[in-house]
Amino acid sequence: MFKNHVLIVDDEQIMRESLSEWLEADEFQVSTAANGMEALRLIDEKQPNAAVIDIKMPGMDGVTLLRKIKDKNPEMPVIIITAFATVDNAVKSMKDGAFDFLTKPFPPEKLSNMLRHIFEHQELKQENIKLQKERKHILHIAISVLISFIILVMLLYFLVKL
Repeated sequence: MFKNHVLIVDDEQIMRESLSEWLEADEFQVSTAANGMEALRLIDEKQPNAAVIDIKMPGMDGVTLLRKIKDKNPEMPVIIITAFATVDNAVKSMKDGAFDFLTKPFPPEKLSNMLRHIFEHQELKQENIKLQKERKHILHIAISVLISFIILVMLLYFLVKL
C-alpha cells in the first residue's frame, strides 16, 4: 500500500484526468473511477488512503458513495467536490463524514494542500499509536523489573533473618 494513494471518483473524464495528472506531478499515487461501483471495487483492491469524490454522478451519487466508504472504512478521509455547491450539500456531506468540501472550479494546489494535510495527520496519528505501544511496553518492562526487585529484596530479607 502506497502512503499517499488517492482515489479520484468523477463521471467527467476530463476532470479525472486533469486531477490525476496534477496530483501525480505533485508526487501522489492516483487511482481513478468513473462511478461509485468502480470506486468501491478499487477501494477493496488498491486500498487508497483518501478519496476525492464528485457529488453529482449518474447511478450512485457522491453522498451515497461517501456513506458506503465510511461503512467499509470509517477512517478514510473523503473530500467531496461539486460544481453544484449548496449549503445543504456541504452540511449533508460533512455530517456523513466528509473531511472537506470543494466547489468546482478550484485551484488544484488547494486540493494538493488538503491532501498533504490529510496524509500528515495520518502519519502523526500512526506515529502516536506506535509511541503509545512503545510506552506500554516500557511500562510493562519497568513493572516486571520492579516486581523482580521486590521479590529479590524479600528473599534477601528472609535469608538474613534465617
